[in-house]
Amino acid sequence: MSSVVSRKKLIVKQLLREGVRELSLEMINQLHRKQRRWWVRPWIQRREELGASSRLLNELKEEDPETYRNVLRMTAPQFQELLELVEPLIKKQDTVFRQAIPCKTKLEITLRYLATGDSFRSLALLFRVPHNSISVFLPAVMSAIYEVLQPFIKVSITKTYFLLL
Repeated sequence: MSSVVSRKKLIVKQLLREGVRELSLEMINQLHRKQRRWWVRPWIQRREELGASSRLLNELKEEDPETYRNVLRMTAPQFQELLELVEPLIKKQDTVFRQAIPCKTKLEITLRYLATGDSFRSLALLFRVPHNSISVFLPAVMSAIYEVLQPFIKVSITKTYFLLL
């Protein structure tokens, strides 16, 4: 009988050791995990006040329409018309954690990218939008532009056209 009791004690000790070891490893892993510093970086949070969309482009639209046209490759009324067409396709809901990137800003970034070929990081700094967010929404905005402008795009399909291929 004493051998059964000692065997049970030995099993309990082994289980405790394994449990303590697993708990210790988990605590060490938690210490080594990179802590997230911000949910949204502070400089990005100031997009509404200091971003190119809210500051520079609004100033150019009012004070220097020619430069505005040079930046986005379209006039302010043309931009507004395009925005009204694509907005239903690219609009996202705000969440409890953060505000969605405005459709106006998404379209401005896309048009600037198409006009200049700037890198995503450069556009991120100019418009105060994370570069990884740009890489996600840019294809969607370009698809939306194509979808709404497709009826206006005429491609002549002629015999000469096929000979060129």
